Amino acid sequence: MMTSEQVGNVVASSPAMRELLAVAGRLAESRSSVLLEGESGTGKDLLAHWLHYHGPRRDGPFIKVHCPSIPEDLLESELFGHERGAFTDARQAKLGKIEMASGGTLYFDQIHDLTPALQAKLLRVVEERRFERLGGTRTIEVDVRFFSSSTVDLRQAVAQGTFREDFYHRLSVVPLVLPPLRNRREDIVPLAELFLNRERQRGATRATSFETPVIDALRGYLWPGNVRELRSVVERAAIYSAETTAIASSALPPQILEQPQTLWAGRDRRPSLEDIEQAYIRYVLEQVNGNQTQAAGILGISRKSLWEKRRRYGIP
Repeated sequence: MMTSEQVGNVVASSPAMRELLAVAGRLAESRSSVLLEGESGTGKDLLAHWLHYHGPRRDGPFIKVHCPSIPEDLLESELFGHERGAFTDARQAKLGKIEMASGGTLYFDQIHDLTPALQAKLLRVVEERRFERLGGTRTIEVDVRFFSSSTVDLRQAVAQGTFREDFYHRLSVVPLVLPPLRNRREDIVPLAELFLNRERQRGATRATSFETPVIDALRGYLWPGNVRELRSVVERAAIYSAETTAIASSALPPQILEQPQTLWAGRDRRPSLEDIEQAYIRYVLEQVNGNQTQAAGILGISRKSLWEKRRRYGIP
């Protein structure tokens, strides 16, 4: 039986995750910037923490900047800090996130959300580890390691002119791409067991396991929301199974249970290859709420090929 390697909450039973953690283990000791890429919910934040706490900066601060959540007009002050009188409400000097992270790690979550102007200012910090606060003239030097994450393909953003190429190259000295959960199915059950154990420790349920049909359903689902969706599904199942010893199918949400079993069930003839392809494309599109990019990724084809197949089969 394949064992799972779990460090913190990182589960790696699948070959894809084992390979990723092997590379991450070597990177943890490095000073190089790391770019974490992957679909939403794949665990980029978790891996960023893993890298920090497995490296020499583990005793230093880990400062996260969630770029979309900070208003654009405040983001520069949040990052660089400001001196007293730098602007109307600056009644006293304030440290920015960059300065606060000195001796540790600064993690830019969803870095694609930064404006090109701010990218240019951060480029110097990443390259030279020095900057000035807003309204200040004194150059401050910092010892910071930079992590960043994106759900957008930054190479494509560079090609489209929305992300600076020089900034991209400084951030992506070592890129790590987290695989979607559908491509690491060996991790689904270990992750579900981890989340169930967490819910049991919180007192949400007495359940210690999953019934076999539940395990089959979890393994067969496409998980468009990845690990985040799995965690939510298990949390819901725990609430519905507060007094049982095993999670039953009735505790799962409809989308997990409503998976196509056999495409020819109830038919008087077996389907053609085109019948199967059409049905599966419809199913995938339903699972991702019509998201063309995500559906094409699951199907392993380009957006153009998906569009052509939809047109041929009359799929809206």
